[in-house]
Amino acid sequence: MQNARELFESDLKIALQAASKAYDRKRFVVVGSASILASHPDAPGYLRLSADIDMFPIRRLKTETFKPGDEKVGQYSQFEVEHDFYVERVGDWTMLSQPEGWLERCVKYAIGEIEGHCLHPLDLAYNKTEAGREKDILFVAGMINEGIITSADLEKFIHNGCPHPELLEGVLKNYALVKERLRTS
Repeated sequence: MQNARELFESDLKIALQAASKAYDRKRFVVVGSASILASHPDAPGYLRLSADIDMFPIRRLKTETFKPGDEKVGQYSQFEVEHDFYVERVGDWTMLSQPEGWLERCVKYAIGEIEGHCLHPLDLAYNKTEAGREKDILFVAGMINEGIITSADLEKFIHNGCPHPELLEGVLKNYALVKERLRTS
């Protein structure tokens, strides 16, 4: 399938419930653009476009646990056919270069006993700025244009939070691209 569509808060709920059953876990970290659904469920549609919801369980999975779970909710699964999006199980490695305290800043989204810890908008913007793909740069510019974060707050967050000095130059270069998109949007 892989066609992006507008995701809604209800999709986040469905994804967390399905992931909980598939992976036999109750606590997940939601990263990627869909994490905005917890803090800004009414964000403009272009900020909610995705073919998947990226997440990982807070407690690590063993290979024999995650492969069957991926088959239940991952790409090309029946879940994707039914819901027109899939759960992309990523790993905690996606957060290795995130500013300290990111988990404590997460926006909690609970469905009964199931918890989604969704990236705070500044952490999401930092993560996407660091990744620096064109779609990420445009996403961050959109977050700023829509008033979800400010350019000044993101710049301060980058300077104060970048945990690896060797990454700072690249993140700032990508941030300059975000600012260029703001001028041309």
